[in-house]
Amino acid sequence: MADILCDTRLKSEEAPKVIILTHGDADGLVSAMIVKAFEELQNKNKTFLIMSSMDVTLEQTDKTFDYICKYTSLGSKDRVYILDRPIPSVEWLKMKYLAYTNVINIDHHLTNNPTIYKDECCCDDIYFYWDDKLSAAYLTLEWFKPLIEKGENYKKMYEKLEPLAEATSCWDIFTWKNLGNSPKELLLKKRALSINSAEKILGAGAFYNFITKKLNSKNYTEEVFDYFMLLDEAYNMKIDNLYDFAKRVISDFDYKGHKLGIIYGIDGDYQSIIGDKILDDKKLDYEIVAFLNVYGTVSFRSKNNIDVSEIAKKLGVLVGYSGGGHKHASGCRICDKDEMKKKMMEIFEHSMNKIKVL
Repeated sequence: MADILCDTRLKSEEAPKVIILTHGDADGLVSAMIVKAFEELQNKNKTFLIMSSMDVTLEQTDKTFDYICKYTSLGSKDRVYILDRPIPSVEWLKMKYLAYTNVINIDHHLTNNPTIYKDECCCDDIYFYWDDKLSAAYLTLEWFKPLIEKGENYKKMYEKLEPLAEATSCWDIFTWKNLGNSPKELLLKKRALSINSAEKILGAGAFYNFITKKLNSKNYTEEVFDYFMLLDEAYNMKIDNLYDFAKRVISDFDYKGHKLGIIYGIDGDYQSIIGDKILDDKKLDYEIVAFLNVYGTVSFRSKNNIDVSEIAKKLGVLVGYSGGGHKHASGCRICDKDEMKKKMMEIFEHSMNKIKVL
């Protein structure tokens, strides 16, 4: 189940409800904060349910919306935002639990291009805001940009959040590595790296709470990034240790003539930077890295012209799940984590019963 970042639904049954399901990384968390900030400006009485998860598979998305719709009645005055991740499966949408409310999907992943839903009637009333050239955070900010014309308070909020959204657009390693050496780009890179450090060290809940709590500050940008930059050293020490571990445990696999490295035991929060360091290491000479996770998922990283979004998509379909993402960073599920948990519990209980009679 996705983590609950904010839940004020009990505050009022009559007030409009805003439901947000977002990706659990920095991009998704900043996107969620932006939505809440502008929605509250429009009506301070609105109630919120904000949930995040790093698992963006259709299976997890469907389960999360099963939970949401079981306990929340949604109508025409309410809004559902799905940020930095796919909408529920077509099969789930056909049940029409979201048919009578406003659904907005803001995303930038190649495998979630809105054109794939053009022939699905159940998706006709979903507002898609998609661009694979921008981050989800910046797309979310742009979604609310028309409100600037409606009042000075919206303009001030946009200007306050733009530096964070801009830096979040560069927070992934594929972007900040390509920034130049101008003063503006150096500052942007420094901020982007600090976002990465903060999100990994703090975790999703604390990261989201901090960027939300500071919204009333007059010096929002300075206070946020000054704090984030304090976490850089701790993050860098963590990365050094994990990289040494990765080099010790990596195993080789030949994929269509490409050298693929397989690693088990690296937390998802650190896979992008570890994958990049491995791909950059000329002595190791890997073109693809696959991280196998305890949650039953696989995360791919690649270099050159190798499109791992297609690999993840095909692998997910082959084993009965979903997959996809970006050209050089994608993932899929290959095992049911509930089944894995059940098996571990069975082994534990069976073994404990044996111990009792020894």
